[in-house]
Amino acid sequence: MDFISPLDDRYYSELRDFATSVSERAFVKYRLRIETLYLDFLINLLSKVGIVKPLTSNERDKLLSLEFSDEDYARFRELEGRLGHDVKATEYLLREKLSNAGLSEIARLVHLGLTSEDVNNLALNVLIKIAVYKHLIPELTNLLVTLTHLANEHVNTPMLGRTHGQPATPTTFGKEVAYHAYRICYWLWEIISIKLQGKVSGATGSLASFKVITNEVNWLDELMNFVHDLGLEPALVTTQILPADSLTHLLTSIALMAQTLINLTQDLWLYNMIGYVHVSGKPVGSSTMPHKVNPVDLENAEGNFKLGSSILMEISRYIQVSRLQRDLSDSTIKRNIGLGIGHVILGIKRLTSVLNNIKVDVEVMSKELNEHWETLSEAVQVRLRVLGMKDAYEKSLTLFRGLRLSRTEYIEALSRLGADDPMLMNLNPHSYIGYAREVTINTINHCNEVLSTVKTQVDEELSRLRRLGFLNQ
Repeated sequence: MDFISPLDDRYYSELRDFATSVSERAFVKYRLRIETLYLDFLINLLSKVGIVKPLTSNERDKLLSLEFSDEDYARFRELEGRLGHDVKATEYLLREKLSNAGLSEIARLVHLGLTSEDVNNLALNVLIKIAVYKHLIPELTNLLVTLTHLANEHVNTPMLGRTHGQPATPTTFGKEVAYHAYRICYWLWEIISIKLQGKVSGATGSLASFKVITNEVNWLDELMNFVHDLGLEPALVTTQILPADSLTHLLTSIALMAQTLINLTQDLWLYNMIGYVHVSGKPVGSSTMPHKVNPVDLENAEGNFKLGSSILMEISRYIQVSRLQRDLSDSTIKRNIGLGIGHVILGIKRLTSVLNNIKVDVEVMSKELNEHWETLSEAVQVRLRVLGMKDAYEKSLTLFRGLRLSRTEYIEALSRLGADDPMLMNLNPHSYIGYAREVTINTINHCNEVLSTVKTQVDEELSRLRRLGFLNQ
């Protein structure tokens, strides 16, 4: 079959469940459910002021149990093709389903008072919540758990640090892994802290159509309650469209989080290059060089993070602007949100797979540390200054700068400095790791606390979406 996006073909098996949640078909399903929930809400309100009859328990059960099938989607496409309007097609589809369910008397109330964007903004935010809480965050937490386990496993594994690509003071592999875990924690917390907004405010944001329905309802409060019950924060003022700021905040946060994961993939790539870690490759690494074992999954992850981040950043930039009360140029842009998040999720899956199969070569790390005793020069100049040597840094500079020293040469350098301090004499690159162990353990504990909070919020969000009927079909 012919596909435009590789997510729908080459990588589909890894994203099948995600595709089901964010496809065009899914978006139509969510809009139909919004229309259904709004109809239930509207009838309940209007029945209280005597405009319509309240639904019986059986009628309400029928209404809220309406499902969305492949046949419904095919019918929607027929209606949209004839009408040239997707939300109107959704409205007509719901009317037909109501008639088929024996609820034709309430069909006239479908979409009453609403504009298309009232439905679209709510359905899109449902789609995004499902994408984030059902798919993105679980993959991120899997990655984070994998990183914290790796950090804990190597909390005491010393290795040579590198700044500007050159040997620097030693660190531990566990701390360097913990650094990346900590960055993921930051963005996880940021993402779950963002409250997406929603609105039901009519064609230009004045709620004019609702005042025509009846003056006996406090529409401002009631419609905000409707939005709030969907798990969204009601926007106080809108045009025809919802202000894009909360959505932009979320999408840019996901995009920037992906940038931090690029940092992780590139560090792992470099560690693999110098032999600190060994990343598993495919059975064939090269079509012409049989010896090659290429870190293709790691490079694939990096590419997906770059593309996903770019897509989400561009969407965020674009949707910040809409002419006057609205223009339609954002519609096609927003339909690519799932594509951007999909690339990020694919990258996370590949990266997690790499980390689950990575081999850390402690011997290579130890051997290289033993070849770089000059990296203790920081300790030397700091300690000698503490002991009273005024020009300790300058003297150390002349003895250590640009050189690679063995243990013997290091001891000779101390002698030339007149340093017979036991601390410096007994120091070695393996032991000069400061508080790396404590920092790593503190970071792991912090990440575990974040993971606990994230799990609670994911459970709450998914429970609400199930209760509202968005995850039941």
